[in-house]
Amino acid sequence: MHQAQDRLEELLDRARYLPLSADGAIEGIVAACDDPRSSMHDIASKIEQEPGVAAVILRQANSAHYGYGRRVETIPDAAVVLGIGTIRSLAIASAVLRLLAVDRDGLSSYRRELLEHSVATGIAARTLARRQGVTHPEKAFLAGIIHELGTIVLTREAKPEYLHVIAQCRQRSVPLAVVEREVFGFDHAQLGARLAEGWLFPPPICEAIASQHEPGRARLERNLAETLHVADWLAAEIGVGLVPFAHPEWPEKRAADTFGLSEHNIDELKQEVIGGLSSWMLSVGDAQLTGTRA
Repeated sequence: MHQAQDRLEELLDRARYLPLSADGAIEGIVAACDDPRSSMHDIASKIEQEPGVAAVILRQANSAHYGYGRRVETIPDAAVVLGIGTIRSLAIASAVLRLLAVDRDGLSSYRRELLEHSVATGIAARTLARRQGVTHPEKAFLAGIIHELGTIVLTREAKPEYLHVIAQCRQRSVPLAVVEREVFGFDHAQLGARLAEGWLFPPPICEAIASQHEPGRARLERNLAETLHVADWLAAEIGVGLVPFAHPEWPEKRAADTFGLSEHNIDELKQEVIGGLSSWMLSVGDAQLTGTRA
């Protein structure tokens, strides 16, 4: 028990010192958001130095959910529409996804699939939230984008062990979390929730990450946890990016019932998510999403 806790704390410490960006641009955005003396102009000027984050923020500001009267075309306008908290979270989320675009090793293709799965889950979560009208769609999107935060860190900071985890899951056809708990004493959901807390993401998002496989455990905002759970399943069901070795036939029943999922409407929902994903990739661009330059 103590050994697992020590390893968890070690990984948290190592992740805490991972650079969010090579040139400090994302750290600059976060610092500006955290500084009470910063004006929206100050924050916007920091965002404009980071094209990948700027693209994501403009895309979010133009989301139909915000109902802005005209198209948002400048970063200062986007900053006003979204607010400081959302900008801060999006900057960190962009940096997290960027961690999947580094290193060429035995886990490179796995990380690529993880990136695609994360984006698909975010789009699916937003789609579900808009359909139900209870959870804020952009909060759901953000939870989906970073729900594999723990997995991302494990593939970077515990490579030999994680290669073993993947091999065992493939051989035994069991969920990743099962083997992760055997190897590390904790799973990616626990690690991801702790990392999200350390980066000051809102508590309901941290809880949703922790309970992504068991949404009934959520107490702060169960609806958000159920949204993430179903979105995670939908992304895998569609077959975009990473598909678990033990993909369940259906999400947890209460979560599925929350969204009225049935054999009769699941294909329509899949098509809606695929359409949203295509629109996202066209408007933001894969290179900008991962922070790479053409």
